[in-house]
Formats: sequence, structure tokens, C-alpha cells
Amino acid sequence: MPSLVRKFKTTIEADGLWAAMRWLNDRVPYRFTAIFAFEGDTLRNICLVDKENANITHCSDQPVTESYCIYIHRSGERFSVEDSMLDGRVGSHPKRRSYHCYYGIPLFGSDGKLRGTVCHFDAAPVHVTEDVVTALDDLAPSIAEAAFNESHGAEPVRPCPWPS
Repeated sequence: MPSLVRKFKTTIEADGLWAAMRWLNDRVPYRFTAIFAFEGDTLRNICLVDKENANITHCSDQPVTESYCIYIHRSGERFSVEDSMLDGRVGSHPKRRSYHCYYGIPLFGSDGKLRGTVCHFDAAPVHVTEDVVTALDDLAPSIAEAAFNESHGAEPVRPCPWPS
């Protein structure tokens, strides 16, 4: 098990999912790191970390079509935008002017079904590095297990316990 995964799991066990996601966010250049669940056409926030404001811990549910997560929802594959103003794939996307970059990967349940996404995003353009790609790839199974509580066989998604 890579040391990154070991540290992430240890942090979840000691301090919970939100603390582990904060630890992850501290290691990337993006302002936001989040876990979202796909529930039909709704995107439900499980956990949100804001590098600049620890009091922001979640966002409202939204239609999947209102988020860059729609591209993962449609394809079941990772999606990356480094500068939305220069990327024709998102030319008509509603978040194009608000969030200029996004890197997200799908989260799958133990049954192989697409359950949601873990992503980094920012209002400024950010170059996606190999370190960011590798970290999320390595951590995705641990994030999915914790976010969707699969180790306990529970079906419903549990919100991240917010810091006090």
C-alpha cells in the first residue's frame, strides 16, 4: 500500500473523512476538494474542503448538469479542464465563468456501479499534474469506501462529519 493511501486511511480512522480530505486538499494547488454522489439527476455533496475558508464545509445539492461532474456521470471516466475559457468542450457549461479548472475522477461502489466523484476545482486556471492524477487514482477506492460507507454494508451515503 502506497504511503499516501496509508496516511489517508490512518487520518480517516483517527479524525474522519473530512480531516482526510483536508489533508489531501493541503497537498494540491486547487482551492476546493470535494466528494459528490450521483442520485439520479441530482448531485449531492458529501464533503467539501475550501483551502481558504475552513468554515465552508458543504455546498447545496444541484442538478448534475450544473456541474463539471456531468462529464464523469456521462462517461464513467475522469475529466479535466485546466482553463475553461480556453476549452471548447465546456464552452456552454454554466460553471465555465465561475470555476476555470476542474479535475475529477469517478467513484465506484464495490458492485462496480458509478456512485459519484471526487474532484478538485478552482476559480483560477490550474495545470493538472501527474502527482494530482496519481494521488486521486490511488485514493479513489478508500474515498469511495469511506464516503459510501461500504465497509459496513450500508447503502445510503453519509454526509461528511463537519468540523466543529
